[in-house]
Amino acid sequence: MNITIEDFEDLTEEEKNNVPNNGAGKEYANYIRIKHNGETLFLESDAMEPEDAIFIRDLSWIVDAINKCYEIGLAEGKG
Repeated sequence: MNITIEDFEDLTEEEKNNVPNNGAGKEYANYIRIKHNGETLFLESDAMEPEDAIFIRDLSWIVDAINKCYEIGLAEGKG
């Protein structure tokens, strides 16, 4: 499992075209990448203002990421 924080310039051209243009612009966001065995499992941005971090905001990807990492850890721990 590898988790990195990346700038827009670190993304592939395909990723640059596919990430949402939130906030001041996707080129100004930071990105968290979760990789396993060379495959990107999650690529998400912090492109939200602090005042946008409210309960109605969809941050469910965080729970999904934690669950996916847990599942991988369990599977590899049994192998």
